[in-house]
Amino acid sequence: MPLALGVDIGSTNTKVVLVDVPDPSATDRAPRDVASLSAPTPHEARALVAVVARLVRAVLTDSPEPPFAVGIASMAETGVPLAADGEPLSHLLRWDGHGAGEDADALARVHGRQALFTATGVRPSAKVPLATWARLRRTEPDLHRRMASWAGAADVVALALTGELVTDHTLAGRTMAYRLPDEGSPLAGTFDPALLDIVGLRPGQLPRVAAADAVAARVGLGSGPGSAWGDVVRGLADVLPQGTPVVVAGHDHAVGCWAAGTRAPGDRADSVGTAEAVLTILDHAPDPAAVAAAGMSWVRPVAGRHDALLAGTSSAGAMLDWVRGRLGLDSLDEHLTAALRSLDEDPEPTGVVVLPYLAGRQTPAPEPGARVVVEPDADGVRLVRAVLEGISLQARWMIDAQRDLAGTTAGAGAAHASADPTGTRPGRGALAVLGAALTVPAWAATKRRVMPEPLRWVDHPQPVATGAAVLALVRSGALGDPVEQLFDAPSLAATTSMPPDDRPYERMYANFVATALRTRQT
Repeated sequence: MPLALGVDIGSTNTKVVLVDVPDPSATDRAPRDVASLSAPTPHEARALVAVVARLVRAVLTDSPEPPFAVGIASMAETGVPLAADGEPLSHLLRWDGHGAGEDADALARVHGRQALFTATGVRPSAKVPLATWARLRRTEPDLHRRMASWAGAADVVALALTGELVTDHTLAGRTMAYRLPDEGSPLAGTFDPALLDIVGLRPGQLPRVAAADAVAARVGLGSGPGSAWGDVVRGLADVLPQGTPVVVAGHDHAVGCWAAGTRAPGDRADSVGTAEAVLTILDHAPDPAAVAAAGMSWVRPVAGRHDALLAGTSSAGAMLDWVRGRLGLDSLDEHLTAALRSLDEDPEPTGVVVLPYLAGRQTPAPEPGARVVVEPDADGVRLVRAVLEGISLQARWMIDAQRDLAGTTAGAGAAHASADPTGTRPGRGALAVLGAALTVPAWAATKRRVMPEPLRWVDHPQPVATGAAVLALVRSGALGDPVEQLFDAPSLAATTSMPPDDRPYERMYANFVATALRTRQT
């Protein structure tokens, strides 16, 4: 089968992988990484494109053949205003900047918080681009006036490679300027004129939204509006042929969940990194008011056909940095090793409740003022174990809240998972877990004991970048009919674990939720 290139622009690091999908006749069809490199994600758009170009060239240098297609995934809500010639007008305005809280509140007050959510599936918050554009209009009117277009993080890399400004619906859907289609209706190919008019923009200033089963554009280095980036990507001409299909694969969490096999109603995934996201695919449209009240988003996942719930917390992997700082350590490695040994020797919960909220709680029971709580106080390895418990318990709370909203119960997939002990069948029952938690054995062991259901462990080093590469093959038609392959394409290899028989964390989970609700600001 042809090779594909996958790019993942994350909050912390940018990854590039060269991926091979085995032939359909192969016994094991799980995608395989042929080569992989990463580098810190810059805060400037030109520097980001330069990093991607350097990594792409390095990954392809020893490739036996050029990639058949390129897929680009990225963090959502992060983007940059561009001048008419395609030059960036500022640094990347990131999702975690939180500079537009006042403007988000004003949008909600004037246009109705629930009305905006019902239209877009997104709650008004400081990180959504619609609020960012309102802030630019209010505080930097000259920049707002000069902004000929806006490009998300993945979009600007695609622009540099192809000369076309295009995005994916999973990224467009995070802006609060892209209207959700009615149930059963196709996805829109443009951003919504009425929503953009609120902040003084027009659809022509936003990327075209590619269809879920289509190629976004093709490599055309230095062409069209991308000519402003010619000097940055020119060195790719001998490794990335003109005309190569390019796909904006989408929101990093959504792409990783798709790669893990979360594609059809009833499938659920937990994508863990610096932040953590839980995605549940539904067989019906949810109640918008209930979803908004729970602090979640209502989205269309990668295939674009079904509705889904998306819950997130910004303080998952970030809590490991917090505890390292609290303990005054240069590295947490020894404490994490000791935590795993302690868990093996004494598997009972610590009894220390850690609320893992570095900058508020998004969901459930949203509370912007929530902060880290350690109750009772703890230190050393016990604190590290308690932090891992707190992160895992927060994920469980998000999952349980999604079950309630979806009308399902805990453990509903156990029969499916037990009938598939190798975890080779994608989706179908067990919760897929992917990302940073799998690289920290103590974290994975804690999550396994906290969750009351089977878990499919997708132990792949770069699930998002690899997923972006496979999606590029799917949407370019290399694997067959794109519509069918959005559901049937090979997923990442996984193994399934069953929940512990003794359910050790039931009491502590109840205490965690009670403490979180008790400490809500009024």
